[in-house]
Amino acid sequence: MECNECKHEMYNLFDLEADQTLVAGLKEHLLQCPSCANDYRDMENVLSMLKPRLQPSASFLLKQNIINHLSKEEHKMTEKISKTIKLNSATKKILSIAAVLVLIMLIIPFIGKNDGFMNSTAKAANSFLKSSIDATRLVKSMVMKLKVRTIARDNFSLVGTKYGMVDHTIWKLFEKPEKWRIDKGERIVVFDGKNQYLWIPEFKEGIKAGRNAGFIEWFKILIDPESILLKEQASTKDKDSKFTMDEKDGELYMTIISKARGNFINDYCKNKSIEESDNRREYTFDSNTKLLKGLKIYILDMEKETLILETEKIDYNISIDPAFFTITLPKGVEWKELSNNIKSETFNNITSKRAAELIFDAMAKNNWDSIKDVWPLFNRITMPIIKKNYGGLEVIKIGESFKSGLYKGEFVPYEVKLPDGTIKKHNIALRNDNKNRVWIVDGGL
Repeated sequence: MECNECKHEMYNLFDLEADQTLVAGLKEHLLQCPSCANDYRDMENVLSMLKPRLQPSASFLLKQNIINHLSKEEHKMTEKISKTIKLNSATKKILSIAAVLVLIMLIIPFIGKNDGFMNSTAKAANSFLKSSIDATRLVKSMVMKLKVRTIARDNFSLVGTKYGMVDHTIWKLFEKPEKWRIDKGERIVVFDGKNQYLWIPEFKEGIKAGRNAGFIEWFKILIDPESILLKEQASTKDKDSKFTMDEKDGELYMTIISKARGNFINDYCKNKSIEESDNRREYTFDSNTKLLKGLKIYILDMEKETLILETEKIDYNISIDPAFFTITLPKGVEWKELSNNIKSETFNNITSKRAAELIFDAMAKNNWDSIKDVWPLFNRITMPIIKKNYGGLEVIKIGESFKSGLYKGEFVPYEVKLPDGTIKKHNIALRNDNKNRVWIVDGGL
């Protein structure tokens, strides 16, 4: 092989798919020709300078950015390096190829940390979510069918990896005054534009409260897709969240992995809710309308992942019968008003542990009148069951209170001997975030 031919074909030594016979001839010539070997080392030095320090993964932004930036950045890169290294024509050819390759690597967004200049995936997610929010604001109505791993007769907020999937349906009118309805079979909540109404068929109880009542807790975000998107838009700036995006067959897929939020010095609440768990949210959007088409949420626990929520269908701008936003109670049943104005001198200005001691002591003595103020309306509905199971119990131990997760109250461990002889160990949940700072029973019995 002649020197001219070697220098002309030398770039093939950097091509993994080049003809191997040609590559073998080039290598043999380099062993015998110091001049061509020097040119080869120059090329290696150029490529070494251009080699990226990080190995990125391709994502949604590649298609958006590569065409716009390729030509002008390739020229800038080759011009800059040419000033520092004297190059022959063959090396310039290699440089041109390398510059294009490196530019592509630079344009590809990094998946992982959300704190760097090159976090293009989070930026793309932020941009797309903004478009989706704008599109969602034009929606007039929505019907969403979904499954949640919970207990049908329990609170809407309850989720758990060991529960079965329960069907839920959400109806929503976005026009003012907005109205909505959530039905999980054994619990229904309706907002008629002014008040919320909770119907519990099991106890034949209806509870009425203001527009901000906590009947559905975190579920509230699902009745408003805009809130979901705004929350995820904020998470694009969270260093502990990781994003991926892809587009296929008219649909855009966005995956977000986040760490559990809350105080887990005591991990009692870990994985008891979506926010209090390491989780992965998988969104599907219509690429044209930018509207949300589907959502799956997984709780991630060590090496195990559990699907906790999955939408089955979301319909937009469809007619909804106004009757959906009222609940007709059975004959003889009336709505009970829920008030936040809880008053008690006994359960104010004491610790949660002391409150627990007083509550269990009263149950042991069947002195229910002395603790009538600590039961919110929810618990008063089930009072006959509580009296039957706990009345006359024997207190074995009341432990030290603790906080966990995002719960606004405190947990107090207890061990009691029930009237039927059963030993029960659990944590009573107490909170005093009401108007008068009175400790009330929020769960754990």
